[in-house]
Amino acid sequence: MTQKANYDFEASTVIKATVIAGAVIGAAMFLLSDDGPSLLMGLVFGMVFSILNFRLLQLTIKKSMSMPASKAQAYVTSRYFVRYLLAGAVLYVSINNETMNVLGTVIGLLLIKFVIFILNIYTGIKK
Repeated sequence: MTQKANYDFEASTVIKATVIAGAVIGAAMFLLSDDGPSLLMGLVFGMVFSILNFRLLQLTIKKSMSMPASKAQAYVTSRYFVRYLLAGAVLYVSINNETMNVLGTVIGLLLIKFVIFILNIYTGIKK
């Protein structure tokens, strides 16, 4: 039972840190760029999808832990392709929407990965 609570706490920490980093980057984009609103719209769109994608990954891992190994592998693989298909759809929408900047969307999509990386570096240095 303690593992579940620990896992949820870490996921919520990653999500909170992503939102904070997104707010800082979004403010900088808005203030420093000629295309600030478009970049900000793309960043928010990509970041929201990225957080939802992270949550979907969390649910996939939880569900696969209660399956037999062969079924879990097929389930995780199918969910992997669904998540990447959805990411492709997000990029497609961003490319075809004139109110969103694709660069902002890509930054939003990658932001959670950088946050996880930085949190791991911080934890490693702290220990």
